[in-house]
Amino acid sequence: MKRIVLLALATAAACGGSSGGGAVDRNRAGTGTSTLKVVGTVTVTSSTTAPLSNLSVTVDDGQGQNVSNATVTINNAGLGGDVALTETPAGSGVYTGSKTSLPSGDFTLNVVSGTNAVHGVVLGNPGAHTVNAPTVNTTVTANQPLDISWTTPSTAKAATINTRDLAAISMPDTGAYTIAAANNPPRASQRVIVSRSNETDVAGALPGSLFSVKVTNSVDPFTVQ
Repeated sequence: MKRIVLLALATAAACGGSSGGGAVDRNRAGTGTSTLKVVGTVTVTSSTTAPLSNLSVTVDDGQGQNVSNATVTINNAGLGGDVALTETPAGSGVYTGSKTSLPSGDFTLNVVSGTNAVHGVVLGNPGAHTVNAPTVNTTVTANQPLDISWTTPSTAKAATINTRDLAAISMPDTGAYTIAAANNPPRASQRVIVSRSNETDVAGALPGSLFSVKVTNSVDPFTVQ
């Protein structure tokens, strides 16, 4: 029995840690010289036809001045490994990049500017989700509760839902939410957007430093009548 348990643990480790547990559990704050303020964001549009991952990192110093000519990378297996971000525009301290693919595995952020640095910040990836209900080009009943469901590849820190008649509301990433009847009026072309997010503070950086990810998928259109 002991041998079987050990074999199971070894197999799970070989499959990689990003597929199990919650995204927050895999966050790592990293290290650094505590001389840079670093705010990084990953914005993912999950789509089978037009996936897009936008990366942005803002770097400044303790006096609030832009830090130019830094080396800024975000590593992610699904995005091709290390993605070197480009300062845009020059002198802005804002470093950006994009990939027409979906990330897989977690994100690792590194920033180096001379002797100033932030290293090894790991952000758990909640994964690209699918909205299961409602489905595109279908009809649902107006003025009745509307059940929304989505997949949770790895539980996110939070989820948000909005439609053309419901402002974005935040909730736990349980994979299901019911929109109240009052927020589901008749509409010929309705849309639901489900976003899931995670974030981590950045150690070895100045206060206010943060690394976050938001993954969005939608169903558009469907009819409410």
